[in-house]
Amino acid sequence: MSNGPIRSFLNVGTTCDGVVSRRAFLKQMSVAGAAGAAMSVGWQDMLVAQASELRKLGRSMILLWMDGGPSQFETFNPKVGSPNQGPAKAIKTKLPGVHFAEFWPRTAKVADRMAIIRSMRTNEADHFRAIKLTRTGYPINPTLAYPTWGSVVAHELEEPSVELPAFVRVGKPRIQTRDVNAGVLGPRYEAFRVDDPTKIPDDLLPTTTADRVRRRLSLTDRLDQAYADRGAKRAVSEKKAIYDRTSRFVLSSKTEVFDLEKEPKWLRDQYGHTSFGQGCLLARRLVESGVTFVEVFSTGGRNDAGWDTHGNGFRDTPNLCAESDAGYSTLLLDLEARGMLENTLVVWMGEFGRTPKIKKDGGRDHYSKGWLACLSGAGVKQGQVIGATDKDGKDVTDRPVGINELYGSFCHAMGMNADHEYVVGGQQPIRLVKGAQVVPELF
Repeated sequence: MSNGPIRSFLNVGTTCDGVVSRRAFLKQMSVAGAAGAAMSVGWQDMLVAQASELRKLGRSMILLWMDGGPSQFETFNPKVGSPNQGPAKAIKTKLPGVHFAEFWPRTAKVADRMAIIRSMRTNEADHFRAIKLTRTGYPINPTLAYPTWGSVVAHELEEPSVELPAFVRVGKPRIQTRDVNAGVLGPRYEAFRVDDPTKIPDDLLPTTTADRVRRRLSLTDRLDQAYADRGAKRAVSEKKAIYDRTSRFVLSSKTEVFDLEKEPKWLRDQYGHTSFGQGCLLARRLVESGVTFVEVFSTGGRNDAGWDTHGNGFRDTPNLCAESDAGYSTLLLDLEARGMLENTLVVWMGEFGRTPKIKKDGGRDHYSKGWLACLSGAGVKQGQVIGATDKDGKDVTDRPVGINELYGSFCHAMGMNADHEYVVGGQQPIRLVKGAQVVPELF
């Protein structure tokens, strides 16, 4: 659910522009299970029952997105003694023998809540292509717009009784043209966007009374019915589903979840008064209130380069790390203290890493042959390092992990079958993850 549908709703838009095909509940059962069950119940009943069982797990996911590609050397895989390391020193962590770069003192203290994959290996080192790959699990296909992962999770695990959107994005990507949206899943599964976590989104601020909104909805229903009677039943049904969901959201008392002033000052201080830090706090409030998927963007507050530190990396990276260090570490501790970490998958990653070679001005270029992803919660075996690169950080020397394994592991942690398929508008079925595997060490 994006800001767009909400804005249209408040203005009583009545066209069907931008309406997506209705959700097709085509989740496959295993062959054996389906064969036995089909004797007594219809396939629709099986799919509804399966979706209900998934929702009972109560799993949520928070993606902490380091937009631009964070350097592994200046984060969680420093190479002490290598000429490629640069000036960043290494510090001890809660895990014996495991070191982080010195810019992560607070995260180092919660390393026992993390599973750190140091051997991510992909083939895309261009931002646009790499973001598409790492945010969807699929390489670019010019004929098919694969949806961002939050949209897929919302499609699979959305709880209809929850008044809040299933997918919320906090913060803005550095470059809008590289963003990934709901793709073939359409507006119904777009993220509700919160550009500034410290402000209540404009679309939630009342412009009229609730009674007047309800009267406008009633008028819209009558106009839509006339349109449906002229042969547009499917389009009207799709639009009505979006409007019904949106109206429940904006009229709900749960919208107060976006008001961070309701949190104690000391806790807000712990998260850090940056967009990313306060975004992590909002993410905790959202999953606590029933939101299934939240992504929080880290782009830094110094310039528009974010983690894309081609130039002046030694100057800018410490600032980026400091902002992320406070929010990331506090989020893990906060979730744990509330008993939520066991049901919340927290993932820290970007689209790739940075080159071992250092430029004259301290910058590093794109590097996809040995980067990082960190997972916590939701059944993940924490307090471990998976994979390794050589002493200079040039090549993966142990346990390379591909994107299909990472996404297969996401599915496993969330209780989703990666081989399930969804179908949009009667088109070709799409698997949640193609060629999915699980990183067994994680579980």
